[in-house]
Amino acid sequence: MKKIYIFTIATLLVLSNAGCKKFLDQVPNDRLTFDESFATKSTVDQLLANVYSTLPDEMQQRFPANGYTAGPWTGASDEADYTLPSSFSNNLNSGNWDATTGQVNTIWQLYYRGIQASSNFMANVSKCTDCNLNGIDFISRYYNEARAIRAIYYYYLIRQYGPVVLLGNDPIAADAPIQAISKPRNSFDECVDYIVGELDAVTANLPAGPLSNDDYGHVNKAVVQAYKVQVLLTAASPLFNGNADYANLKNADGKQLINQTPSPAKWKRAADAAKSFITSFPNYTLFVKTGTTPFLTAFLSCRDVMLTDWNSEVIFAKGNADITNLQYNMAPNHNNGSGGDKGGSFLSVSQQMVRAYFMANGRPTDDPLSGYSETAGFSSFHAPDDNAARQVNNMYVGREPRFYVGITYTNRKWINPNSTLVTSFEFNGNAGKGSISNTDYTSTGYTQRKNLSLSGWSTGGRTNIFIRLAEIYLDYAEALYEYDPTNPDILIYLNKIRERAGVPQYGSGAGALPVPTDLRDAIRRERRVELAFESHRYFDTRRWKIAETTDKVILGMNIQKNAADGYFNVVTTESRVFDKKHYLWPIPNGEVQKVPLLVQNTGW
Repeated sequence: MKKIYIFTIATLLVLSNAGCKKFLDQVPNDRLTFDESFATKSTVDQLLANVYSTLPDEMQQRFPANGYTAGPWTGASDEADYTLPSSFSNNLNSGNWDATTGQVNTIWQLYYRGIQASSNFMANVSKCTDCNLNGIDFISRYYNEARAIRAIYYYYLIRQYGPVVLLGNDPIAADAPIQAISKPRNSFDECVDYIVGELDAVTANLPAGPLSNDDYGHVNKAVVQAYKVQVLLTAASPLFNGNADYANLKNADGKQLINQTPSPAKWKRAADAAKSFITSFPNYTLFVKTGTTPFLTAFLSCRDVMLTDWNSEVIFAKGNADITNLQYNMAPNHNNGSGGDKGGSFLSVSQQMVRAYFMANGRPTDDPLSGYSETAGFSSFHAPDDNAARQVNNMYVGREPRFYVGITYTNRKWINPNSTLVTSFEFNGNAGKGSISNTDYTSTGYTQRKNLSLSGWSTGGRTNIFIRLAEIYLDYAEALYEYDPTNPDILIYLNKIRERAGVPQYGSGAGALPVPTDLRDAIRRERRVELAFESHRYFDTRRWKIAETTDKVILGMNIQKNAADGYFNVVTTESRVFDKKHYLWPIPNGEVQKVPLLVQNTGW
């Protein structure tokens, strides 16, 4: 039998004895041979799907890394808390994890398996005999898709673990000696240059966008250039751009793995990439859905951009994601509900996130002119998706449209328009702790509402959005500010986000708000709100090096009480552990033991 390459490796840089098997030895003899599996487009399509299969389905965050690459990003950020004790995010938040933790190893291994699968596919796709159809050279196209996905997997690794090992372009043979594949870590800048070089190299050989409905979920020119923006923004950020905390992170030969001199040119490189995307792909536009009032238009637009698959704003997404799992986490455990109206209440949004949303007048809640108060009592208020006005705490009155998209709070009508349920998280409310004997209640008095189907948690089949145009606009504004803070494009693109969100823009026109004196802070606030619950906040607070401040406590309502005796008093619902070492995940201990050239991240 001829020697072949394996698709997945049991470890990442070292193949264990159990993993040193030939691919054909793992399937019955009546199956396709290895060469035959690449001979026809129908089987090549399946093999390409295997390459894509390592992309993270972030809908699975309650139990991340459970055989998948989904992370604990929402519950491990200051956006929310997972009430369920067994959720891995609680281990991160309590400091109860290290280099021997299973999830640390699983995500590392799975991404390297994906890298190996990509390289193997690239080495063999030319064997296809019928991959030139209707004038399309699918060999070239699929080769470049796999090459792009491999680069994307490296990006996911470096944003989580920092500098990693670049394995090279050829797949690793199943019987390769350990010495041949034992390598030290590349520097972070080397990793970035490699990833960006790969993304740029494939761009010319990919279609500009989907050529048919079957192409949704495949990478194209726009997708790879959008990922390039993400990579360069990460590289320019304080965590990786002249971070003295990693002065001693060096290979055994003294090679510095994270540069020690901040470079403004990295911000310019990120800004240029974002602006290039905006000008090169004008077919992507901010999604707008028209309502009967400007406020309702903004609400529907910001809500349904997440619910309408492959709309004009979506650049890349994972099809048929595990949305029902996430939706069950978001749905309150209504004791008088049923089916999709009765969920787990696990994903408990923080009071910090409630405060983060702007007021309808466009001002942040900590602005004395905003009108926000946590002690001002109650008012009659008609939420944009309700059929009646209801008495709610004034914290929830007069907020911007995105607040009502994002948060389910006490006395908010349930999201299903055909339901009569009105949610109450008070102790004796219909989703309160008093009537629930297990942990299926919110710890903060709020649950996430954004990205939840209008028919309840049990409706599935939607996508997990990886990148949308609003993120590119915010990437551009941030990077541009950091190297050219007076550039007018900063306000132009920041205001595009605010205009769609239905809040006053910054500037000097009628109805505009004054330009904030701290524009960096304004950009970060806008990003926090616009991209809430989309797996960005965890990485943003880390790349900005502010997580040691933001990730110390979670605040919420006093769920031990009812409204009359103190439910609406803000209390600390969780104290967290965050040390400097937590900015990066550790390299799995097993890998360091097998490959002594792999130095461990600082502090671990």
